Amino acid sequence: MARPDEIPVDNGAVGADTISDTITSGEAAVYDRQIRLWGIEAQNKLRHSRVLLVGLKGLGAEIAKNLVLCGLNAMQIIDSAPVTEDDTLSNFFLPKDSIGKERGASSLAGVQALNPLVKLTCAKTIDEVDLSSFSLVVLADQPYNVVKTVNEKCRAAGVPFIGSSVYGWIGYAFFDHNGHEFIVKKEKAVVLATVEGEEEEATKVDEKDKETILDEDDDKWETKTISFPSFEEALNVDWLTKKLIRKARGLLPSSYFPIRALLRAEEFNELTGEEDRDIGRITELWVNELERTKQKDEGQTILPEQFDYLFGPQLSATCAILGGFIGQESIKTLTGGKNPFRNLMIYSALDSTTRVCDFPPK
Repeated sequence: MARPDEIPVDNGAVGADTISDTITSGEAAVYDRQIRLWGIEAQNKLRHSRVLLVGLKGLGAEIAKNLVLCGLNAMQIIDSAPVTEDDTLSNFFLPKDSIGKERGASSLAGVQALNPLVKLTCAKTIDEVDLSSFSLVVLADQPYNVVKTVNEKCRAAGVPFIGSSVYGWIGYAFFDHNGHEFIVKKEKAVVLATVEGEEEEATKVDEKDKETILDEDDDKWETKTISFPSFEEALNVDWLTKKLIRKARGLLPSSYFPIRALLRAEEFNELTGEEDRDIGRITELWVNELERTKQKDEGQTILPEQFDYLFGPQLSATCAILGGFIGQESIKTLTGGKNPFRNLMIYSALDSTTRVCDFPPK
């Protein structure tokens, strides 16, 4: 990797509507530390990237911070909802006098102050933007049906997609970079064999049952196009099939069930805003989700008596952790980096757990 003093730079300023092919001296100074981390080629990919971020509650603020600081070319923000008192407790970009004003527009100045080199704009709704013009689309705290619809549109347009939400103390992030290239460890087929001079094992291995493992003995990597399932496919697995019914207990963390209950409530517009009533409905849906997977409430580390923690202000620590992972995965997909998460991350501060799930299971 080139040292900063060896980086080709353009001493002219980057214009408002054009991007120089070489990094400017000003950018080299601002992004010096991260250029040392991931290289000039990755930084150039970031500075040619345009990201759409929908949702500026606490989670969206963390995502915006991480993406702006990495050195994008441009980011468009959408959130026309009025600022609430809860928002001011989790979105650190909001001025004290912003309650009642639009969340996105009120956050813009604070986001821009982090990095004046990034072009920031606001839009009112998703319908007024061309999704295909973005390098990445990120949704934060949007309802189930919005996430599903935008994910389908992004897949059709070939645009990487991230959907995420924080519910009080727990949250999830879903990644769909379908058909995009990443750098992954080369794989090799391993066939069981006996060592000369040792007693032969009785077990035989069919050709079709050969295991494929990562070649950890050498440092060989390859660029590979990776397929990802859609949001709808990942969140609607039939866990009662013969193949999965015995695996479900090991594959599904306790934090999955309240998340899935909340998403189902969103899907059918069952949340009323009355906390006691909503907790009761989430409890019913939680029981239903356990039944859908033949799981018992015994042994679950998140139980209905904790469901009041799913409402109210977003816990800043949960937003920061999920926002950090989303920032990391965004940089991977924008630069074609190494080993992307596939495909659902769930974090819970209620039982201090983080799980990355690959759904539907292979």
